[in-house]
Amino acid sequence: VMVTDILYGDVNRDQKITTVDGVILSRYLARWSVSVDETAADVNGDGKITTTDAVLLKRYLAKWKVPSLIPEME
Repeated sequence: VMVTDILYGDVNRDQKITTVDGVILSRYLARWSVSVDETAADVNGDGKITTTDAVLLKRYLAKWKVPSLIPEME
């Protein structure tokens, strides 16, 4: 069994949370043909990928305090 760590917000799985992740997530939500790690894209941990996840990710990138269930986003 292989267990991998999830870095919530790292939607492109490059081991960093950057503005590129925000752009990719926005494109995914706009139904563009982009690949995302769906587990990492569910920033608030509610089991769905929505605009709420995109807003939380963008607030995190802006260095705002992010109310989240995901420890690395706080």
